[in-house]
Amino acid sequence: MRQNRPSPEPPVMTWRKAGPVLAVAGLFDAGQIFFQLFWFFGPALAAIYCTSTATDWVGSLWGLTASACGLVGVAAGVAASAVTIPFGVVMAMAVGLTGFLSLGLWIVRTNARIFKANATGALWFGGSLVISELPLIGALPALSLVLWKLYRTQIRVEGKAHAKWKKEQAETLRQEREQQTARLMRIQTAQVAEADQQAANEAVYAEDANDEIPEEVRRAA
Repeated sequence: MRQNRPSPEPPVMTWRKAGPVLAVAGLFDAGQIFFQLFWFFGPALAAIYCTSTATDWVGSLWGLTASACGLVGVAAGVAASAVTIPFGVVMAMAVGLTGFLSLGLWIVRTNARIFKANATGALWFGGSLVISELPLIGALPALSLVLWKLYRTQIRVEGKAHAKWKKEQAETLRQEREQQTARLMRIQTAQVAEADQQAANEAVYAEDANDEIPEEVRRAA
């Protein structure tokens, strides 16, 4: 009887394995948020810096004198927004693209199964790049959220597949034990039948031998 070959154990993703990727994604998202917030804090920080220093160098940078910078610090901050906001947008886009490419390469090389477990995983991952490249909206931690969603689905799908594999392996082992038991019983039955046949043959042979002894010899014995 042909025996079933045990199938290889399927790989299983866990949160522990996904942790490093999610941690790096969180760092990239934090960098994006920092630069995206230049929309709000860039002008205010520039005004505070200009007011607190009140030096000729700072005044000349914004086209103001030191005294004027102290008086119109808020105005200087607003003027600085023409520089800080574009700078923050460009840096946020750069960080988002770098994170997308770095994590994408990492995932493809170490865990390409994530896109098999998620039918639309590639679209979701690509969508995280689109969101991260948008001004203001890019402040959302899209990369971390998308990866968390993809890993959650992968862990669930592969967990079910692994549980099914374990059940099938247990059933295969049970069938193999039953086959081995049945085979041993057949062998034992055949051995007993062979021993009985051999004993019957020896009895017939002995009876035939007694019949061949002449009557005179038996009487003399």
